[in-house]
Amino acid sequence: MNKARYCPVNKRMHMSRVMRQSCRALLSIALGLCVGGAAAQNAPVRSSAAQAQALMKKAQAYVKQHGMGDAFTEFNQLDSPFNVRSDINPNGDLYLYSLDYQGFQAVHGKNPKIRGKVMIDMLDSEGVPLIRKMAEKCKNPGRGWVDYRWPHPLTKEIEPKSGYVERIPGTQICLGTGIYK
Repeated sequence: MNKARYCPVNKRMHMSRVMRQSCRALLSIALGLCVGGAAAQNAPVRSSAAQAQALMKKAQAYVKQHGMGDAFTEFNQLDSPFNVRSDINPNGDLYLYSLDYQGFQAVHGKNPKIRGKVMIDMLDSEGVPLIRKMAEKCKNPGRGWVDYRWPHPLTKEIEPKSGYVERIPGTQICLGTGIYK
């Protein structure tokens, strides 16, 4: 039977080869669990479709209460609670944008370079005309989901996304938000 032996020369225990291999294996497993757990802990929590629609409901109520001009000013603030982690955006991965039937975007809560431009011909990384498809949903039936690929605001990685658009009542303008899958 192999047992650890005490060595009087360097005053430490010597382990058998099997015992050393077992210890290394256990240490590797423990380290893997720690690293894997840390990676999972750092992975962004993703908002659900229900959370996106709840944010949209709050945005629509904000427009109704404050008017489109003041609401759009709020929605364009990078630190607006609609665009960052907050009580109404608990995971911080949602943000608002707007578009009309021609693809004009007055609001973008993450990318100011898009604001004030007609983006109807914008394509995602796989050639999906996402704004055109959203404008079609905006026009008829007035709300809906569009799948495409887009950079995640927290990871900056291009990921599958579903954008949700909903027309502001009495206008030709939709508000949008979206979830990463």
